[in-house]
Parts: sequence; structure tokens; C-alpha cells
Amino acid sequence: MTRKIPSKFLGVDGEYHPFQSFLGVDGKYHPKGYFLGVDGKYHPAGSFLGSGGTYRRKGEFLGADGKYHPQGQFIGSDGSYHPLDSFLGSDGKYHPKGAFLGSDGNYHLCGSFLGSDGKYHLPGSFLGSDGKYHPSGSFIGVNGYVEPEGLSKEEVRNQRNVTA
Repeated sequence: MTRKIPSKFLGVDGEYHPFQSFLGVDGKYHPKGYFLGVDGKYHPAGSFLGSGGTYRRKGEFLGADGKYHPQGQFIGSDGSYHPLDSFLGSDGKYHPKGAFLGSDGNYHLCGSFLGSDGKYHLPGSFLGSDGKYHPSGSFIGVNGYVEPEGLSKEEVRNQRNVTA
């Protein structure tokens, strides 16, 4: 017989909390791996006290511009920080890894394709029965195609040939 290990426990506050969380000096429960900082607040493991007395996320670094940046960024020829995998395109702008120069002279996300309408579309987009392109996950609703929130915004941005 296998014994099931509980995933939550009843705390002194009468509420259930995730297993291995702990009661802090502030009287609240915190997830495993958090620590009490010199500011009297709890922070995730790996956080560090940065300049200005604020705690920063693990892996961040203080750039030459005096701001903190996520790990894996570099200073581009434009003086700004960019993700490590990005590249400088022929248009003088930085683009994400895998972006390509389309026949329209603009950069597009990897996997985008040129549709029969002459515009580039996001990966997974499809030509609907209404003759328009729709993002992956769209479906035919009562009043025509319904696009999941968020994807439709990306599709509009892509059709306007605006890259990240």
C-alpha cells in the first residue's frame, strides 16, 4: 500500500499552505527557499541586495547605464542592451534570434510565412474560409472567426510589419 504525502498543511492561522512553506517573523507563510532580507521583507533564494538598497532577481547585473538587466544581455552598437541571441539587421535595428529578412524588406519572426495576400503571418496562422488569415487557435464562432486574446494583437502587429 502506497501512502500519499499531503501537498498542503494547516497553518497556525487556520489556512492551508503548500508543504514546506514556513511561517516568517512577519506572521505570514512564505514558500520554501525564501529568505528574510535586511529590509525586513522575504525574497526568493538567489536574490541579492543591489545598489540603492533594493533586492534584485537572481542573474541580473548592473549595466554601464546604471540600470539592472537580465542575465544574457549585451550592449549593442546603438548603446542599448539586447538579448544575447539577437542580431543587428541590415536595417540598423536589433532583431530576435531566428528573425529573417522578408521579400518586403522587413524582418519577421522565425516561422512566419508570406501568405497569398502578400503579407507575412505568424507561425501557425491559417487561411480561413472567409479568405483571411487567422492565428493558430482561432475557431469559427457564431459571428465568424474568433481569435484567442493576445494572438490577434500579435497578428495585427505582424501585418503592420512591426518587429520586436
